[in-house]
Amino acid sequence: LKSYSYGPSFSQKHIKELLESRLLEYEYYQNIEYVAAQYLNMNFTLAWFHGRMESGPRALGNRSILMSPRDSKNKDIVNSKIKYRESFRPFCPSILAEYADAYFENYRNEYFMTTSFKTSAKANQIPAVVHKDLTARPQFVTKEANNRYHNLITEFYKLSGIPALLNTSFNVKGEPMICNPREAIKCFYDTGLDVLVIESFVLRKRHVPKL
Repeated sequence: LKSYSYGPSFSQKHIKELLESRLLEYEYYQNIEYVAAQYLNMNFTLAWFHGRMESGPRALGNRSILMSPRDSKNKDIVNSKIKYRESFRPFCPSILAEYADAYFENYRNEYFMTTSFKTSAKANQIPAVVHKDLTARPQFVTKEANNRYHNLITEFYKLSGIPALLNTSFNVKGEPMICNPREAIKCFYDTGLDVLVIESFVLRKRHVPKL
């Protein structure tokens, strides 16, 4: 099993009609992975909504809140401004599978973010997703399992030199994971998220520049 994205998906037409019926300002981009990677490289928080919803207990790049893992403070930013949960709660790295060797020791292929492994010395580049005991609970992302998410992390890697992102489920503490675009919009405006990407559409708060 390489994926459990068996939930519902929503067409670009449906999303556009929803945004326009709410009188919301948005941008549409063909190269959405590059645009999202730019915002992440600028250290904004970003909600990523794409394809079919995950049907299991983890957000694996279809209903995810993402941030750069380079700054240890980013864990606290996501916990306090978006997830509204305890400061000690950790986050996990989504890392390109081809770079797993550089960041983990004695690991096995882990596609579902369920097992912790000891990190290597290079993991000091991603402190926001490393536990205090120097382990991390990764998702190794392959093109076969999630091509668009793999492309997003690849674009971030080109900009930052880091082949990983901080990834957590698109929801707030005590609420179910976001399923549909209407829920995504509501969560975006009800939290401290900076950017919302729904398929190829981008919504941003007023302090976020247009690219």
